[in-house]
Amino acid sequence: MSINVFLIVLISILFYGNSLCQKDDSVKTYQLQNVFVTATKFSTNIKNLPNKAEIITTEQIKNSNGNRLPEILNVSPTVFIKSYGATPSLKTLSLNGLGAEHTLILIDGVKLNSIQNGQIDLSLIPLENIERIEIVNNGLSSIYGSEAVGGIVNIITSIPTQHDNNLNARASFGYGSFNTSRYQLHLDAKLKNLSSAISFSKEKSDGNFDYYFHNGQISQLKKRENAAYSINDIGINSQFIINKKSRFKFLSSYSYQDKEVPGIETGTPPSLSNQRDKNWNNILTYENILNSKLTLKTNFNYQNNLMNYSVKPLINSFYKINVLSFSPEFQFKLSNLELSTGYNFLFGNLKSNQIEGNPKRNQHGLFISLGNNFIDGVKIYSSFRGDFFSDLKKSAITSRIGLNIKPFEEFDLNLKANLGNNFRAPTFNDLYWKDAGNPNLKPERSLNFETGFVSSFDFLIPIQVEFFYNYINFRDKIMWMPQRNFIWRPINVASSLSNNFLFNISVKHKIQEGTTVKVNCGLNFINSKKTNESFEGDPSKHKYLPYIPIQSFKLSTFIEFKQFNLNLFFTHNGKRFSDFENTKPMNPSNILDGNVSYQFSILSFNSLIKFEVYNITNTNYQIISGYPMPLRNYFITITIIN
Repeated sequence: MSINVFLIVLISILFYGNSLCQKDDSVKTYQLQNVFVTATKFSTNIKNLPNKAEIITTEQIKNSNGNRLPEILNVSPTVFIKSYGATPSLKTLSLNGLGAEHTLILIDGVKLNSIQNGQIDLSLIPLENIERIEIVNNGLSSIYGSEAVGGIVNIITSIPTQHDNNLNARASFGYGSFNTSRYQLHLDAKLKNLSSAISFSKEKSDGNFDYYFHNGQISQLKKRENAAYSINDIGINSQFIINKKSRFKFLSSYSYQDKEVPGIETGTPPSLSNQRDKNWNNILTYENILNSKLTLKTNFNYQNNLMNYSVKPLINSFYKINVLSFSPEFQFKLSNLELSTGYNFLFGNLKSNQIEGNPKRNQHGLFISLGNNFIDGVKIYSSFRGDFFSDLKKSAITSRIGLNIKPFEEFDLNLKANLGNNFRAPTFNDLYWKDAGNPNLKPERSLNFETGFVSSFDFLIPIQVEFFYNYINFRDKIMWMPQRNFIWRPINVASSLSNNFLFNISVKHKIQEGTTVKVNCGLNFINSKKTNESFEGDPSKHKYLPYIPIQSFKLSTFIEFKQFNLNLFFTHNGKRFSDFENTKPMNPSNILDGNVSYQFSILSFNSLIKFEVYNITNTNYQIISGYPMPLRNYFITITIIN
């Protein structure tokens, strides 16, 4: 299969290289040129960073399939989405071969990872009001603290309309396979210094998709049972400009999901399981430019989350989480020096019938980050952070140093390298699970090293090439192990080693007025193996971590022709295993999704019709063993904008 992957890359380059070649230099564009990323606390050109980073733009979000975060993140060559079925089944992500609890998810710089298990279900986040997404493909605990081990995903929300005294409206209706319907309404307006937007969406589905089940002898075509769902999302996004130097920004989002949970497919009817998720998140941001060199930014955040899971009449578990955080930061900038420093405070508590007591946590973090270019063509980055956790009575110290070199003034090439240590604090599940938690756990720790380059050049057409190597030595990993009393308990005994390679090619080319083609393809090799023995003769030592593809390939093609858009997304997930001993391999999968859209006008209203197809080749596949994915399915949306 790896040979086929390389052929796809080669054919893509040759096809677009020969058919889209233009001599007019005025139409040349590079995908990442003049793109700025803020996840590292500096608004910096993405090429000047010391690490691999990626921006998913507003245009890419608009052209993607789906209406929730996992669908658009899956376009990234660096991201592997662990999916337990169709939307809104549990979806988490993996970066650099590590778990979801080792990837930090932020929205406008505010942490979303749960203090319960360190993860977040990505299917809970709609794409509405998202302007862009920043992906940093390496650890940044020295800036953000816990969970930022494998990488960071920072969701940047949009700023409401800037059109004076105008009410702008957008409404859409969609219908598709499995009796799925979706309604959306978005309103925004500006009055003097205040601009606001409100959005509402509702989605319902029977969820009874077709799939194949192998009973040990033959494959049977079945329909997924007990998989219906209903989703309601409400969002408010406001900005109040005090003066030219200061502003407030407020974001409030509420999501309610009521879904049946079919569970693992065993060939027998699923249990009558149900899960209700209620998530309310509020972020108030204050920004003040104190002078030409100094800026203050402060985030206030309150989160209230409830998850209720039931299996009638046996199980009824619930988790109620409250989080309050406060993060003032100062940014100082001179001609050749940037400094960002700040304090992060987080208070969280959890009430659950699965957890001992009502655990609480006060977390304090202090960081400083520096970037300078004292030498032409050389940028040096460094950061340092200290964290303290009240319930652990333990602290964590992390640091990082990075380098970006542009060796040739006349050639667009940036060499990058960074080295740092990272950590993940034990979660409330690890510490306080009933009759099994371990309050003596210490933080997981890693040593990360990354190096690579980004280069843009002309080879018949403008091309950008990236190559990166990522090394992660992970120790003191928390692993649940059986004890003498036959109860499983978490202990700091596991370790792993990751050696990962990423090769990425991007092309964006304007053929003629009104016609643009963009292609992005990435080949990822993940070599993440367990390096310790959990017991004498442990067969899982030196074996691949489960569910992580050893190789993956992604190809995205965007074609814009006047009012038409055609978008195709190909994903190859290669060899992987569903167990720690690597005795249960999973079949590689090749999935092709796509959509076509057309913009037109009706009675002076701008309108858009979009037809999406999932799993175009009708492939029978699974991402997580025992959780079938849908065969070919469709969705059509009509949007009207005033």
